[in-house]
Amino acid sequence: MNAWSLLALTAILLVLPLLLRPGRRPPERPRKADEFGPFLLLLWWAIRTYSRLWHGLRFEGWAPLPDGPAILIANHTCCIDHVLIQARCRRVLGFVIARDMYDLPIVHHFCVRSGCIPVDRDGRDLRAMRAALRALEEGRVVPIFPEGRITPEGGRALGPMRSGAAFLAVRSGVPVIPAFISGTPETIEIGPSLRRRSRSRIVFGPPVDLSDFTPSQSADKDALARASERFERALLDLQARSLGRAMREEPAGVGPIP
Repeated sequence: MNAWSLLALTAILLVLPLLLRPGRRPPERPRKADEFGPFLLLLWWAIRTYSRLWHGLRFEGWAPLPDGPAILIANHTCCIDHVLIQARCRRVLGFVIARDMYDLPIVHHFCVRSGCIPVDRDGRDLRAMRAALRALEEGRVVPIFPEGRITPEGGRALGPMRSGAAFLAVRSGVPVIPAFISGTPETIEIGPSLRRRSRSRIVFGPPVDLSDFTPSQSADKDALARASERFERALLDLQARSLGRAMREEPAGVGPIP
């Protein structure tokens, strides 16, 4: 082997490891707080399948959520309302959820993974309100049930509005998207809600106009009452729309699946 051949071989042996070394992977884009990771994505597909097959939830388009933070208000009909709403949303939702449900052994794990916010049922939980405001500052969607309790009549009735949702909306200034749920199992128990079949429906509406409110009015009881009245009006409008659509699409005399 002459000198040139030896030099060429040496060069190849020195350069080859550099050529074969895998290049640096580009840094991964940080995942947003409300993006689906592998676990939550799998759970979401399971939720969508369950909602369609067991509760007849029709896919009528995704929830009209903005790219940034938003509050989603809905009437509260049973314990699976959270499941049905999440099935229609392509973002991980951080529900404001009753603490006793949040602490259930099986439910707790999923609530923590999805960033749900536990709240005391007495409606005076300042920690929950601060946590919800932080979630909105992070750009998340925070669903809340303004009634603060279940009205188990399948969407045929609407309970009085509490001030928590109005406080969050006025204080944060983010868009408020209304949704009306109907046709769900008429029970307040979580077990029967999951087991009983139904013909559930969710109707979404345009954002509630709160442009005449300022964050400083979040401490004004009269202002919160006016905001709550707008929420109630928006939900009642969606209730009428949902009832009209159901009457057109369902044959007479057909009720919920037993």
